[in-house]
Amino acid sequence: MTDDDFASGLSPELTRAAAEPLDETDLALLTEVAALLETVDPVPEDLVERVSFSLALDEVYAEVAAITRVPDDALAVRSDPAAGMRTETLTFSAKRLTAMVTVSRAGPDEVRLDGWIAPARAARVVLRMQEGTQEVHADASGRFVLEGVPEGFAQLTIHPDDDPDGTVVTPLFQL
Repeated sequence: MTDDDFASGLSPELTRAAAEPLDETDLALLTEVAALLETVDPVPEDLVERVSFSLALDEVYAEVAAITRVPDDALAVRSDPAAGMRTETLTFSAKRLTAMVTVSRAGPDEVRLDGWIAPARAARVVLRMQEGTQEVHADASGRFVLEGVPEGFAQLTIHPDDDPDGTVVTPLFQL
């Protein structure tokens, strides 16, 4: 759509006004609109960091796993939501493998990840976070544990020992 296409639907008076440079009234109105948007839909403070983190994917050629998130309290018959315990299970499915991770609160602003890889296999597991990385090795049964993990955005990369080209990367997820 060109400026002429847009202007053709306007009255001649509005067309002339639209062609004028911004004046004090326009700037005041735009300032009010910006303030309104900042109030009702502010930009998240960490948006730039989250986008940068997400785009800094080292494993460009790795297979990306799909995520399924199930809060454990959705499966429970009895639970005490007031207890402050947060546990949920994330399942990452890819053609090469599936990884299931249970996220449990381990302390203030800290979680523990208990994971299982299927089919069972030894693998190097790297957890990337905004604060850095943690690396562990899944045993031959595919089990791994990451402790003392800060809450925030994270991403897992799984490097199976028996398949150097079989790296699987999870999408960015929040702990």
